[in-house]
Amino acid sequence: MSTIYSYIIKAHTKYIDFNFIQSGDNMNCLKIIFVYIGLIIGAGFASGREICEYFNFCSNTDYTGVCIASILFIFVCYAILKKSMKYELYTISDYVKHTLSFSKILQKFFLVLIFFDLTCGLIVMLSSCGEIFTNVFGIPKLAGAVILSALCFIVFIFDIKGIAAINIILVPIITVTILFISIFSILSKIYSPTFFLTDFLSGSGRNMIFLAVCYVSYNTLTAASVLSPLTKEVKDRKTILISSAIAGSIIGLLIFLVWFAIGMNFSTVWYESFPLQKLAGLIDKNFESIYSICLMMSIFTTAVSEGYGILSYFNIITLKRRIIISILLFVIILPFSMINFAYLVKHLYYILGSLGMLWMLVVLIDYLRDLKH
Repeated sequence: MSTIYSYIIKAHTKYIDFNFIQSGDNMNCLKIIFVYIGLIIGAGFASGREICEYFNFCSNTDYTGVCIASILFIFVCYAILKKSMKYELYTISDYVKHTLSFSKILQKFFLVLIFFDLTCGLIVMLSSCGEIFTNVFGIPKLAGAVILSALCFIVFIFDIKGIAAINIILVPIITVTILFISIFSILSKIYSPTFFLTDFLSGSGRNMIFLAVCYVSYNTLTAASVLSPLTKEVKDRKTILISSAIAGSIIGLLIFLVWFAIGMNFSTVWYESFPLQKLAGLIDKNFESIYSICLMMSIFTTAVSEGYGILSYFNIITLKRRIIISILLFVIILPFSMINFAYLVKHLYYILGSLGMLWMLVVLIDYLRDLKH
């Protein structure tokens, strides 16, 4: 065990260097944009399953929900960054306690809720990675989950600098790939009657506005865990305003294009656990393999953000403590990652999204209250 630990220390100090992530307005802006997008575009988003559940099942022609979600993504990012910078709140615990300083009961409730959400989010990422490895490489689901756990563990060693570096490297690749597959699917699709058949969809009884808010609530419930630490080096409000606007707009554009592409192929992909991967395969079998890599990248960026959020709950002072807690974390949650990915997205996301709306309401009220001061 001591030999393994010494190798980890050596790699941490010598072989792996994330010092290219320097401070400065432009770099701080990029870090916020890519970390925020990396948090949102996880397995559910990049697979297309989330968009199916929250937007396509409501309507394949009405994009009201997409617009509402885009605006909310911008607002939540800006509100969290502004408060964190103003009051020097660099952990999720500090952020929640300051926001709900009037009630210790509410503080504990939301800290537990966010911790539960982070844990569930990491389980979903591990589950999806395991299924992709099974589908693409034919290896057991557990093996895929263990591989992702090991990669996340390596990033955790480098704290927030490692999280920012991974997102700056991978998120642009993920974004371009999703844009390409979505746009190509839209342009190559001949007129599809199913795109305009909304009677069946409206019969689902799902409220578009409610689900859009629910979707943003679920995805941003844990946002403060990775956004707050990034404000340590941010010096002005202009940086967080620009970062929030760009990040939210990119997420909104991606939602719209994925929603459009899935809508035009709804009858073909709505049963699929990974609709976008299916669309990539319809374009070309090679694209399906390429998109599998993109999907794993998106799972990785979200997994490291979720895992980092969990670790931030513990008072980690030394590298050794971070290593021990990281190992224990994955040992505990790996068994739960064997649950079916589509089942988790369909049921777990709605529950956490509904509870997350309470937190979004808290963020909104706190933002309005802070404006008065």
